[in-house]
Amino acid sequence: MTNKPHILFVDDEELILSGLKRGMRRHRGEWDMSFASSGADACDIIAARPTDIIITDMQMPQMDGAELLEIVRKKSPDTARVVLSGYAKDEVILKVIGPAHQYLAKPCDFRQIEDTITRILRLRHCIENEAIRTAITGKTSLPSLPTIYQNLLKELTNEYATNKSIAAILEQDIALKAQVLKVCNSAFFGLPQKVTNLETAVSLLGLNTLRSMTLLNGVFSSLDAKTQQCKSLQRLTANCLDLAIIAAQIAKISNFDSPIVDLVTSAGSLSHIGSLLIAATWPAEFQKAAALCERNPGISIDHFEKQVIGIDHGLMGSYLLGLWGFPLPLCEAVAYHHTPHLIENRNHPILACLHIAQYAAKAKAHNELTLDNLNDKLDLTFLDHQNISLTQDMLDQLSEN
Repeated sequence: MTNKPHILFVDDEELILSGLKRGMRRHRGEWDMSFASSGADACDIIAARPTDIIITDMQMPQMDGAELLEIVRKKSPDTARVVLSGYAKDEVILKVIGPAHQYLAKPCDFRQIEDTITRILRLRHCIENEAIRTAITGKTSLPSLPTIYQNLLKELTNEYATNKSIAAILEQDIALKAQVLKVCNSAFFGLPQKVTNLETAVSLLGLNTLRSMTLLNGVFSSLDAKTQQCKSLQRLTANCLDLAIIAAQIAKISNFDSPIVDLVTSAGSLSHIGSLLIAATWPAEFQKAAALCERNPGISIDHFEKQVIGIDHGLMGSYLLGLWGFPLPLCEAVAYHHTPHLIENRNHPILACLHIAQYAAKAKAHNELTLDNLNDKLDLTFLDHQNISLTQDMLDQLSEN
């Protein structure tokens, strides 16, 4: 047994499995690799040794890819789960939405497979606590606000529903938005670039696919309307919407192009998906960290999350979004919006906009949106490296909207 990451490939076609063996041979020094020709063989391998990543075909006899990944999720929840399949029918895609983190479409070149593995391994190294990592990796869905979830169900049965009306509902809920974007950006749809605009994602998926998604167990889930978590989730959602709006305004004022603005908007709306993870997984600890933050208004909540749980919401959210295949700049912005000095890539307009927005949103809510007030809180050294000039004129424009 070595300390090298263990990657398991599963495909019932021997030619494809042999091709994967040849194509991945050059990584033998970096990774331990196993190859299984059936779901049963894959289960035996996973039972025998820890597995970091499993990459499986979808259509296999006896046990298909979806069934295999569901078993892996239960037996080895820390294993990242990837589908590599040539089948792109809606029913096939919907079957693996829950158990799979990412989807790669055949034919798939070795470089794409290598990049996917490398990126997942890098994400895993960011979270050393195995129990925390397992809690995130084992998730199939995130809880949504019951009122928003019910509104979505109602609108999907409305014969006059439009892409815009559905997107407007999804925009109000962190979990729903993240999971719709995850599915839309899967390789099964063959899009040339990642989609971060929600209305575009709804249009590409189609209302029939969204209706099917709401009927599947493990895709969308709703919190119990009586729980305290609903109030926390409502606050998180409202905060994320404020961040998304203000971050987008900053990007537009700074004359960034539309793709950057879309990424900034999505980064803002998903910035606290890690907080949602904490609230859903460790509710008592979440409430404790929130209470400590309220008693110490000069200290951001990520400090208390690290103190109480051992990790902050930014890193947790970034890990989940990365597992789901979201664009790297968006994941980095979510990870480091409280600590931008930790980013390796100094030129990062998405992170810069989100970093400013988180403090601007709080200041605006208290009618304290002044340059002096923000400069006391912002990482000015980081911002000096960005193409953003924070001025009182910019803040005045934010105040007017």
